[in-house]
Amino acid sequence: MKRLGLALSALLTASPLGAQAPPADPVPKACRPLFSTSAGLTDPGIVELEMGVQRISNRDGSEDRFVPTQLNFGINTWFDLRLGWSGPALRKDSQGERKSGGSDPVIGGQALFLSQARHGVDLGIAHWHKLPRASVAKGIGTGRHDDTLLLTASRVQGRWLLDLNAGANWIGRCSGEGRIRQAALSLAVTYAVTPRWNVTLDTYALAATELGPHAISSVLAVRRDLTSDLCVDLGVEAGHTQGAPRLSLNAGLAWRLGRIF
Repeated sequence: MKRLGLALSALLTASPLGAQAPPADPVPKACRPLFSTSAGLTDPGIVELEMGVQRISNRDGSEDRFVPTQLNFGINTWFDLRLGWSGPALRKDSQGERKSGGSDPVIGGQALFLSQARHGVDLGIAHWHKLPRASVAKGIGTGRHDDTLLLTASRVQGRWLLDLNAGANWIGRCSGEGRIRQAALSLAVTYAVTPRWNVTLDTYALAATELGPHAISSVLAVRRDLTSDLCVDLGVEAGHTQGAPRLSLNAGLAWRLGRIF
């Protein structure tokens, strides 16, 4: 009788034949051509390449074209190194005159202090330093060093990913000494439509300075994963204020190249 009771209990509590657990939600992944930076880092020992083409239409009728490129090196579980360059730049002023030349390289890094697995949110900082190498005479560069420091926070909830940045830019004056501090704030919301498709809406704001009025702009981007190591994306930016670009298009890829150590 005891064996019969155990058998009946197991039969009553067992799942129906053929029943399966509901599939897990796809993991959201932020798109590449964004203003906001995710707090997540490149895996230790891994090198990632981000590359694209960008066209910016400014409100004064001028136009800029770049080939933004960035290499990410995962150093350890809490820090990665980032090298960036906007590639060959082509600038057309409001009168239609075209000038081209190399852009300014940037070097930076990100640190992760808290992880969502242990603390419910990824929290870190990011820093970039611009090296003034672009031509000032052609209007491509300013000839001054710039720095950006941001607090980064990210959280995944089901199919949703939130990336919040808050910090400032320190911009070298084109004439005279000293630098100008410009506050920056942004929020990116990513939704995983399927395991391979992600959509992101990224909105940022830059404070007004002596260099120009405040800027508020939004980027709508779509990401398609081709493999586990390669994705392509497309982003469209529309400025909401006079200090922001009128329109910007950015298309490219992110490629996990492999392990270096």
